[in-house]
Amino acid sequence: MEITLDQARALDAVIRHGSYAKAALALHKVHSAVIYQVRALEAQVGLPLFDRSGYRSVPTPLGRRVHEQCLKILAATCELAALCEVARTGHEPYLRVVFDGLLPVAPILTALRKVAVVSPGTRLTLFSEFLSEVEARAESEAAEIMLTVVPASRAIGPELPLPPLPSLLVAHKEHPLAKLARVSAADLEAHTFLTVRGSDQRLAMSTTPLDKQDQFRLGDFHAKRVALLAGMGWGWMPEYLIGDDLRKGRLVVLRFGRTRGRHVFHPTMHLRRESAEGRATEAFVAALT
Repeated sequence: MEITLDQARALDAVIRHGSYAKAALALHKVHSAVIYQVRALEAQVGLPLFDRSGYRSVPTPLGRRVHEQCLKILAATCELAALCEVARTGHEPYLRVVFDGLLPVAPILTALRKVAVVSPGTRLTLFSEFLSEVEARAESEAAEIMLTVVPASRAIGPELPLPPLPSLLVAHKEHPLAKLARVSAADLEAHTFLTVRGSDQRLAMSTTPLDKQDQFRLGDFHAKRVALLAGMGWGWMPEYLIGDDLRKGRLVVLRFGRTRGRHVFHPTMHLRRESAEGRATEAFVAALT
């Protein structure tokens, strides 16, 4: 069974306007042409779609169900036309962004809002992962943009540096480690390490070589902050997430190693080569950099 667009449009117009005459006017067709398309559709269905026993033709229950499906066909046709128009004008059909959850999300959301204004026909999708999971997600989703904290294992296209991201080694002010002027590796190893879904050797943190026998692996940095404030252990936190806690003395920076409990990440934005010059991608890059 093959329903044509003309048949779907004719059925929709008759039901929406209530008569063949009004449907013909709306479709800019002659009255007989609309009747023909509806009759042809009924012939394919094998059953009447209208009850013609009264003064007006009223859709049968089956007619309404067929109309629902015709609306889906017409909507899909409109969506296809819009998609082609988007592509013709240099906008990407999709803009899929995967970012490391270590990064501040507010600038990313602001950039996506600007993309929505510049490229309203582009479908936007945002994913948050951590460390190596960012690259894996970007690969599985064929993401146009990937924002990483650790170096990518392979290039997908042009790379742009993002602002440095300081991270601090902290513990609650009442935690035993907070009482020490400087902490040693042995001091840290004696207490629970708090981390987000594990670690990655590419982070090159000063605490990476430590033997962390006791550790809590938390789902995100919000949960990690809560655990730190509860005095459950020690760990690294992005400075932008704990600025208020540091100012109010709730958390204390642990002076460890040559960097004295400070590490600076250098995030990178990776653009998929095939879409690097798309208008949505250009708008995102301009907003974020």
